[in-house]
Order: sequence, then C-alpha cells, then structure tokens
Amino acid sequence: MAETAQYYRIRLTNIPRTQEDELSVIAFGHGALGVSEALSFTQPDLTYDPSLIPKRFLDVDVFFETKPEQKFFDGVKGLNPLIQIETITEDQKDWLEEWKKGFVPFKLVGPVWVVPSWLEKPPEAQLQVRIDPGMAFGTGTHATTKMASYFVHKLAQENADKVKDWTVLDVGTGTAILAVLAERVGYGMITGIEIDPEARRKARENLILNQTKDVIVTDQLLEEVREQFDVVIANIIDGVLIKLRKDLIRVVKPQGHLFLTGILQERDNLFFEKFIEASPELKVIKRIQKDEWVGYWVQRIN
Repeated sequence: MAETAQYYRIRLTNIPRTQEDELSVIAFGHGALGVSEALSFTQPDLTYDPSLIPKRFLDVDVFFETKPEQKFFDGVKGLNPLIQIETITEDQKDWLEEWKKGFVPFKLVGPVWVVPSWLEKPPEAQLQVRIDPGMAFGTGTHATTKMASYFVHKLAQENADKVKDWTVLDVGTGTAILAVLAERVGYGMITGIEIDPEARRKARENLILNQTKDVIVTDQLLEEVREQFDVVIANIIDGVLIKLRKDLIRVVKPQGHLFLTGILQERDNLFFEKFIEASPELKVIKRIQKDEWVGYWVQRIN
C-alpha cells in the first residue's frame, strides 16, 4: 500500500502583529508553501456569519513540503525569541478536507454571500461571490475585508444611478473577492493588481469561477499604473499603505473615493498622521472600526 503524502505544518504562536510581514518574508525565503493565520471564530447562531475573536498576538501556520532547515527556526527566533514553535506532520488529504469543513457560506454584505467553490449557494443568498482561496489571502471572514466590503457596497447604494460608469482599482486583490463583489453590486470596469504570482493565478481562477464580465487581474505594479479610477480599494496592512501613499492618491480621480483598510487600532494615530494629515487633497468621509482593525473611506477633493 502506498504511503499517504505528508506535509509539515509549523505552528508559530505569540507573534506581535507588527512582525507579521517580516515573518512571512522569513517563511517564504526558506521555501514555505504558504502562510496562514490561525483564526479563532465564533458563530452564535445559524446564519453562518462567522466573527473573528480578536487577539493581540498572532498564531500562524507555516506549511512546508519537507521539514525546513534549522536556518528557518533560527530566523524565527532571531526575529523574536518569545515566538513559540511547534512542528506537526500531517496527511495532505486530511489537511485539505479539514480546512474545507471549516469554510461555510456566509453573508458578506447586503445581499451578497461568500460561497466556497465546492458548496451550493444557500437559498437566502440573493447574490454570491464564489471563492476557492488556495494559498491567497481573502476568504471574506477577516475584519479588514468586511470593512472594505461595507465601503464598496455603501458607495454603490448611495450612487446606484452612477456606479455602472465608474472604474475600480483593487490594490493587492488577493483572491479577487473585493473585485468580484464590486461587479456584483454594480460597478463598471474593475481592475485588480497583485504582486504575488500565486495570488494572481488564484484570482484569475476565481474570475472564471464567478463568470465575471467586467473584471481583470493584471501583472502591473501600482507604480506602473497610469490611469486614474473613480474608486480605489486598498485592503493592505497600514505600514505598506503609508509607503504606497503617493501612488494610491495619484491613481484616484479628483472627487474619486479611496478605501483604506488593514490599519491596526493601536497604530491608528500614527497612520492618521502619516497618511491622512499628510494628504491635504483627501477628505475623510467615514472611519469605522471592527475588532482591532480600523478602516477609512476618504475622497480626493482635488
């Protein structure tokens, strides 16, 4: 009898959120197949609308095909000696099936539900975004994605007679969940950009899965984008948003809208100073907070 294929899951706990990006660089630099935050959910009723249980420190699973070299473990401890490490060997088929069991259809925003590609649409879902996440970020359960979804839907509601003529840029599109949502709620041409090639591949598969007509995912970097858009979505961690500030504002049309999510509440004051106050051409339309995350809806006034 052939042996079941196995993989290595390295569970890292007690990671400060400020070191999340550095940890990902270390993991992929040592050949990781993927990095996934181990999220805790609560589902108080049968609406299948999971909510994240906020945690100050991250728990992360790093996946490897073979056991990583000692240099990986040394790199993690060098980043932060308080990070705890556990190595687990698991059967690949068990990992995939268990992961699928934990991902159920749920209401994303308004009439739109997120439905895993391997399940049927619930009867109460008027519109659906079908998702096969793979290793890309964006299943719709994260607080930052929910905030961005709220902004996308709210703006469409308030401008129902106009949005069909508006263009949208989704920066760091991940699985393309927000790009597909934008089409579902009525926006015109939507472009997703993503620096990770695996995420781009998965995003394009999800566009086919959702039979989108007005969404594309390009290989462009943000600094290479020359057009301006009516709406720009940037569901990205706050430190990266600050680095991209000038280019993000540049690609927004005058009077256009920019959605900024991925801001940790503990760094909100710094973000406000470095991004919002540093940009006199922006006006804050709305600020919202969900769990430990903050989102801004701003408009470019000139």
